[in-house]
Amino acid sequence: MKYAIILLLLLLFASFGCIDSSPYKETDIPELLETPADYRGKQVLVNGVLENGMIQGIRILKSENFTGEYRHDGVLASVYGMFENGTIVADSIEPVLVISTERYVYYSNDTLEVWVEFVSTKDGKGRVEVAGINNLFGRPLVTETRDMIVSKGSNYFDFVFKTPSCEECSALEPGEYTLNATVTMDGREFSTYKKLSLERSGTNVTEEHTEKIESTEAGETQPEPEALKTGINESAVIVEYFYDPACQKCAKALPVIDNVVNSYGGGASFSQHNVLTDEGLGLARKYKLPGVPSVVINGKQLIAYVDYGGDTGKLEELLRKAIDEASTPETSATVAGRDMILSVPSVFVVGFLAGFNPCLLAILAFIASVTLATTGKRRNVLLIVAMFSLGIFVTYLIVGIGLLGIIQHSAALQGTITNIIVAVVGLLGIWHVYDAYHLTKNRDSSFYTPKAFVRLTEKVTGKVSLPAAFFIGALFSLIKAPCVGAVYFVILDMVRNGDGQGMMYLAAYNLGVVLPVLIIGGGIAFGLNPDKVESFRKEKRAVMRLVTGITLIVIAGLMYAGVI
Repeated sequence: MKYAIILLLLLLFASFGCIDSSPYKETDIPELLETPADYRGKQVLVNGVLENGMIQGIRILKSENFTGEYRHDGVLASVYGMFENGTIVADSIEPVLVISTERYVYYSNDTLEVWVEFVSTKDGKGRVEVAGINNLFGRPLVTETRDMIVSKGSNYFDFVFKTPSCEECSALEPGEYTLNATVTMDGREFSTYKKLSLERSGTNVTEEHTEKIESTEAGETQPEPEALKTGINESAVIVEYFYDPACQKCAKALPVIDNVVNSYGGGASFSQHNVLTDEGLGLARKYKLPGVPSVVINGKQLIAYVDYGGDTGKLEELLRKAIDEASTPETSATVAGRDMILSVPSVFVVGFLAGFNPCLLAILAFIASVTLATTGKRRNVLLIVAMFSLGIFVTYLIVGIGLLGIIQHSAALQGTITNIIVAVVGLLGIWHVYDAYHLTKNRDSSFYTPKAFVRLTEKVTGKVSLPAAFFIGALFSLIKAPCVGAVYFVILDMVRNGDGQGMMYLAAYNLGVVLPVLIIGGGIAFGLNPDKVESFRKEKRAVMRLVTGITLIVIAGLMYAGVI
């Protein structure tokens, strides 16, 4: 078992080494633009959406030996080639995601057929989404999401939509719009787009003109937002109504909404928002309304025209149901999920618990005993323990930041990193369980500590050298990584998509790991007998190994199942 750590590290580094097997270095576009001199004349691989023969400002040309398919617009592709003076001379362009339509110009209520092609490097499961034609409020009026089975190679998906109408009620003007295609698979997201033009049909123009005239002649203008506000108490359900003064559908909906809200007395607060005003438009964009008329209850539940289709009786039914449900206190305070698991306090607690393990307690008791025997000064124990802990903290932080950087900037790893971590955590969990059994039959742990390291620690501790104590802490964190750092792999997986907060989480975990060492070291410095610490460690180490092992195996299972 003492060679298991070497085998694990070799396997881990071998998996990372596979990244650079290609002569093309995978590079981010911003990095190319910021430091072009570093990549001049080098073979690079970039991923991006081709538009007018460019990807994010970098021109793409074909080399003499070009292979593949060269498409200009709206194709997410991998481009392999030589970088020179802001240009990539491509040897190959491999499409990854393509979205296409039958034509460029469409009319209101037209049939819109959309085709999505996704080229996958492996078999698996994922999700494909088509969304676009955003209205004035930022809401996509065309959207559909599907779960999918993906095969290695090209995969094709067909979608059929009805284009929205260009009228005030949908907050949609004629013009050019974007359709987006997004494929999510193994934690990676691929996105591209397609431009199209939406125009009014002759029928829609006439209907819209008639609606405007009739509305104006009949004097059916909506009251100002401040005209109807009946907020009476703080616990009242907030009902917000959004309208366009020229919209007949809005004029028909208002009396129904007004009557329903008034029937609740002080139990409901009613406000109106004209979407042609800055205030109304801002709120409509905040809620991403599909159009007008729309009703928002407590800032959460939406009732749009499409929900009742002009049936005012159904509108009343939907509104009463929404207000009644909003009046009932919620029983759940938060939504369970990854955000609930990942927080600075929770990561700190995980690190704190990981700090209480036989390996750390053993080396701590050894350091304290040697220091006391050599100098007889308990103050020296505190100094040595503090520098030892700092060595562990800094080493794990640097290694963690390095691994996190590799994970986040290597797209090739994103699909397999979780499987690697699950395997490592699972193996370490099994090793911990085995060691618990091993300790019931043997005196020494299977987590072997080299005798050279023990002799070095004794020598450094006896001299009370603070820099050397820091070095011993750093060396210990690497030699005993399977013992102390098993949960570290889980934390790395949790923070790899942490939107820039990864370093903070790593620091919190590392601080949690060294805190028990500092606490016990401080206790020894102020009178605690190191022999008692060592006695406790020997008595409880099998139990600690077993609990840690079972926990790691459970965590590996939950990670494999996608729960964490």
